[in-house]
Amino acid sequence: MILGIYGSGGLGREVLDTAQKINSIEENWEKIVFINDFKKEKVVNGAMELTFDEFKTNFPSNSARIVIAVGEPKARQLLHDKVTSNGYDLHTLIHPSAFVGTETELGSGVIIQYGCFVSCNVKIGDNTLVQPNANVGHDSTIGRDAVISSVVTISGTCKIGDRTYIGVGVPVKENTIIGADSIIGMGSVVLRDIPDNVIALGNPARPMKDNENGRVFK
Repeated sequence: MILGIYGSGGLGREVLDTAQKINSIEENWEKIVFINDFKKEKVVNGAMELTFDEFKTNFPSNSARIVIAVGEPKARQLLHDKVTSNGYDLHTLIHPSAFVGTETELGSGVIIQYGCFVSCNVKIGDNTLVQPNANVGHDSTIGRDAVISSVVTISGTCKIGDRTYIGVGVPVKENTIIGADSIIGMGSVVLRDIPDNVIALGNPARPMKDNENGRVFK
């Protein structure tokens, strides 16, 4: 089986490290390659780089799986839809150092990176990224295509919406709801519910403006 990592930037290279670590313990993939429609190199960190069209030509859907390695939630959704509409399944990656509790459900294409703690009875939707050393408390729900950055702590029984981005180092109080398509700025402290489609900052985090263009990275 072939693993395609869609995105060869810094995040893509981190995901490559995770996939290689998994493969060093139990070989899952005979080859790991990058997919980048704007490719500049033939090889990145030892992995071949292909456009999606080249990937489809070389590796049909019955011989390959794909993970999305971009940090923009809306772009994650677009690439998810592109990949699945071409017949490819998304693969879930869990770093060997991560802990995932009992009765926890992970959707397809979820990536859980180094040192994460995901407690029991958690639900994480398709194509969501959980970055290194993040914690997700018991009975919490995270939607699809979301990004949970490094050192985020989501307490128990929280609900995080689809395509939401939580920046580095954010704690989220128990029983809190963060709406879909919202951005929580780095270092903010979430003590109360945050609505859909806003950019929230501060301690306590509060909506500063609407998330008008739906992008984290300008």
